[in-house]
Amino acid sequence: MAELAGCLAGAARDGEALDAFLYAAGMLQAAEDRLAGSWTVPRRLVRHLQDGAAPTAGSRAGAAALERAAVALAGRAPALGAAVRWVRLLAGATDDLAALVLRPAPFPSALYRRLERLAGQVDGRPQERPVERATERSAEQPAERPAGGAGLRRVLGSAVRRPPSCFCSFDQYPADLAELARRFDAARPLPADLPLLVVGVRTSGSYLGPLLAAALRQAGHRAVAGGTVRPGQAVLAGRERELAWLLAAGGQVLVVDDPPVTGRSLLEVATGLCARGFAADAVSVLVAVEREPPDLGPFRVVALPERDWQVRELVSPSTVEALVRRSVPGAAAWPRLEVGPAVSPGRGLHLSLPVTGHPADGPPVPLRVETVGLGHLGRRAAEYAAVLPGLVPEVLALEGGLMVRREQGGDTPVSAEAAARYVAARQRALALGADRTARLVGRGPVWEEAGRLFAPLFGRWAAVLRPLLADPVARELTRAARPYVVDGRTSAGRWTGRDGRWVKTDWAEGAFSHLDLASCDPAWDLAGLAVSLAALGRPGEAAEVRAGYERLTGERIGAARWCLAQLVQVRHGSGDRPLDRAARRRASARAVQGFLAEEYLGDLPTPGAGPGAGWCVLDLDGVVETDPLGFPAGSPLGMLALRALRAHGFRPLPATGRSLPELQDRCRAYGLAGGVAEYGAVVHLPGRAPLPLADRDGAAVRALAARSADLEVDPLARWTARVSRRQPDGRRTGLDGRTAGRIAAATGTRTVRGEQQTDFLPPGVGKAAGVRALLAELGDPGAVPVFAAGDGPADLELLRWAELGTAPAHSPAELRSAARVSASAYQAGLAQGVAALLGHRPGGCPSCRPPRPDPGSRALLALLALPEAGPAGLPARLAELSSAVGGLALRGERGRG
Repeated sequence: MAELAGCLAGAARDGEALDAFLYAAGMLQAAEDRLAGSWTVPRRLVRHLQDGAAPTAGSRAGAAALERAAVALAGRAPALGAAVRWVRLLAGATDDLAALVLRPAPFPSALYRRLERLAGQVDGRPQERPVERATERSAEQPAERPAGGAGLRRVLGSAVRRPPSCFCSFDQYPADLAELARRFDAARPLPADLPLLVVGVRTSGSYLGPLLAAALRQAGHRAVAGGTVRPGQAVLAGRERELAWLLAAGGQVLVVDDPPVTGRSLLEVATGLCARGFAADAVSVLVAVEREPPDLGPFRVVALPERDWQVRELVSPSTVEALVRRSVPGAAAWPRLEVGPAVSPGRGLHLSLPVTGHPADGPPVPLRVETVGLGHLGRRAAEYAAVLPGLVPEVLALEGGLMVRREQGGDTPVSAEAAARYVAARQRALALGADRTARLVGRGPVWEEAGRLFAPLFGRWAAVLRPLLADPVARELTRAARPYVVDGRTSAGRWTGRDGRWVKTDWAEGAFSHLDLASCDPAWDLAGLAVSLAALGRPGEAAEVRAGYERLTGERIGAARWCLAQLVQVRHGSGDRPLDRAARRRASARAVQGFLAEEYLGDLPTPGAGPGAGWCVLDLDGVVETDPLGFPAGSPLGMLALRALRAHGFRPLPATGRSLPELQDRCRAYGLAGGVAEYGAVVHLPGRAPLPLADRDGAAVRALAARSADLEVDPLARWTARVSRRQPDGRRTGLDGRTAGRIAAATGTRTVRGEQQTDFLPPGVGKAAGVRALLAELGDPGAVPVFAAGDGPADLELLRWAELGTAPAHSPAELRSAARVSASAYQAGLAQGVAALLGHRPGGCPSCRPPRPDPGSRALLALLALPEAGPAGLPARLAELSSAVGGLALRGERGRG
């Protein structure tokens, strides 16, 4: 806020009404969020308690009551009361700036002085206070009272603006608000004196609301007030008298926001207004739409379709040609200029037009015209390009939110080294003084999304424990030591080049994304490309991205930091194309596999050929891995057991019901000699073609399952078929006995039932038969495994065959006659079984003891350890996590000190 205040004063001094408005509206948004969010403890408590649950009418009413109480208390606190008064003064000045933006005129000196005073109270600059004549003051503008100095700066000075989607990501213009006001008047003519209240839905409502209110005033409405609100908060808390007067006068309310997807936020705000006493027919929603207007039930919707947005006029062929001819050197003399159609890569992404100039005496000149946002929000594209020469296209002109740049062709995929060089150069050129993302509580920064990934590990206590134990880990691990303005969109498809030269084609949008995901950490940019390359089947290059950056900069990206960045990129990143559920699960699992392998296996020598001390066959699900995170993930004890086997010369071999690609991922990450996938239907040896053992694949089952809309088939399984039922609440479950039996009878398969799926196996397929075939391929036919661990009926024959068969405590009773059952469940049970083989617990001797993890890795390992022993082991693991969080916090304080 303090920096924005200086920018506001500078824009006002230069007479730049648009920039002054954008800065003032941004300050208003940041201030109102601070007063209604970070400083409202009851509201934050309600948000945490509701996190992850569907809001009910009672919970919404409770939140609104607490919010009103908190605002009332804030008004009684001297520092907060001064802040509330200052915000009201800023709102009035923002309204006047909005009027200037819609109807340009010379910048009034009185408005400039008001802005100077308001800005000075936040940034602490000494202010001249000239006496203002009463005639210079607007009739509607009350005399200003000082709003406080040091106290105001303590309350609001550190608040951080949130970029507005409307003028930053979406191609909206102020004229669109004037058109919405005109359409509202046409749809519902109202008396000029009837009170109107414009409610903007923050964030964009802080910008759109004042513009809409100014447009209504300029259209002749004489009683227009404004305000903003976030969905879920009490509507205009603290302004009860004003609302009562508006209700008594029969006033109307107009709600405005970004182009909606579902309209849920608009509906929530409109419903909240009805809860404050307004009738449904007194509430209208005014909104620009990309497609169809949302269905908001009883509320009137005044929509501005995308074809009628002002941007469509600005990107018309004639307008673009005129822009290019006056701004590109030499273009005025070109005999011909071709302008292609305007297209957008997707929702909230700017329009782009190919333009080709044809000089009289030279080759064609490829250009591109793109929309980039308004005012200083759009200028960032040219400013960043100026400090990244050769790494991004040359910018030739920027005017009215349109940028003209050179187009560079090429179809060579970007190399990991080139991408790492770009991130390193960007980090130097766009360095920041501090990483402020830790302040963005509730605003979806990368660290907060990373913390939310681990919420399922805490079960019903997630609302309380996640902020205390997961969020601090994520916040500290994603804090940038050398912060900079990240790119934010680094997937492989966002580069173009040939002959060893690449440029980044969109270099400014991701740092100001409407998806939030704020970060200042290079790991975020690097992980975006790594995840993209892995999805394209280039895992080796994906690993080189991180290594290349470390070589160029000397900055180490720790394993835990790298893992978290990849997990959030998989879940929320802007890739070239969306990943389906199976691809997301696989990519997330790979990120955790890489982290665990680096921590536990990286220092071990590469195993030699042959059986070594003996073959050890391990099931994956429920033994080496569990699935509470929504994807299969290992844990410290599971990896410690695997390390101990390898360190003592044993040769682990996975035998799993999972698909061949998933098995290949684990063999690659853990350095395994091979494995058996899909219950023994196929054998995998690294570097060799898969060896199918089944006489058929799962095509017949998949075809039958496809006839039911609620059945979902794992696309990675080939020789077997893994089928889930998608429940209305989004959960996946196995099939009921009747459905599974019908499919099995029709396809000649047998079933293996699981909690989240039912697997259909071809005849004759089994894990033990698969392992026998694998051992023969490894040159050890007839060998008997010295150790086997499994937890399901499909493992029964394998456990009987091995010299020592073990099962975790959660295994079904039928395994107890064939295996040594551990006292603990899941990976803790595996570790106990391995201890029985070795004669000591895994990690209990110098040979198998792992390297000591750094505090960041220790904390992430403690998070992953929570489910490894089931409910009985949770208290001890929560204590270990608390200790790790404390150690990580101490390290962070020392580093910042």
